[in-house]
Amino acid sequence: MADMFYVGAYWGPRAESAKECAQRLALCLSQLGEAHPALATWFRKGKSKSAASGNPVTTSADALESMLVGGRNRMDIDGQVISELGFRVSLWNKNPVAVSFSTTCGASPATSSVKNYFTLELPEPVGAAAELYDSGIAKSVFCSVVEAWDPQWATFASYSMRAAQEENPGRPVGGWMTYVSGTRKSTAVEVPELSVEEFSGGTLLVAGPNPLQVSDSHLSGVVEFLSRV
Repeated sequence: MADMFYVGAYWGPRAESAKECAQRLALCLSQLGEAHPALATWFRKGKSKSAASGNPVTTSADALESMLVGGRNRMDIDGQVISELGFRVSLWNKNPVAVSFSTTCGASPATSSVKNYFTLELPEPVGAAAELYDSGIAKSVFCSVVEAWDPQWATFASYSMRAAQEENPGRPVGGWMTYVSGTRKSTAVEVPELSVEEFSGGTLLVAGPNPLQVSDSHLSGVVEFLSRV
């Protein structure tokens, strides 16, 4: 079985309205659709694939705002909205190249147990899905997520890459591509075997020619850099 990959973007408390979150999500989905056709059309999830809606959702900011409002957390007893927990939505592409995403956004809880995030779950890099791991397409996907959500950090990683790193909740996870906001390129240029560039108010590291060719030394370099930020 081939390794599974994901793109994850994470940020701390950020009180945003459903409208603001919808605008970010609409931008993200628009740019993902430009990156690859498999990321252009999205459907509501159901308890099973057959139960999921047969009609694609409209990805305009207005339509997404309604979905986000519908995904608010509520009290079990009286159904009152828990506003500090933000908004949630999860969709999939109903495509042979199967991709899904989920997000919690606009959350500003007093506890650190709830995070804002956007994650894109990618299929195994086999058959037609291997196109998503082309370096140009994969970079476009990753940068689309970072530009839309303005996270504190983001990663394009496999689950085996994540498992190979020391578990440190709240700290960045290194991957083929790793983004850290507010970190200057100069702090990473001396890391061997990595491509480093300034991007979206932070530093973008690229480890290897594509997501499927990340060596142990590449990943070690990323992890070493992350230990210093």
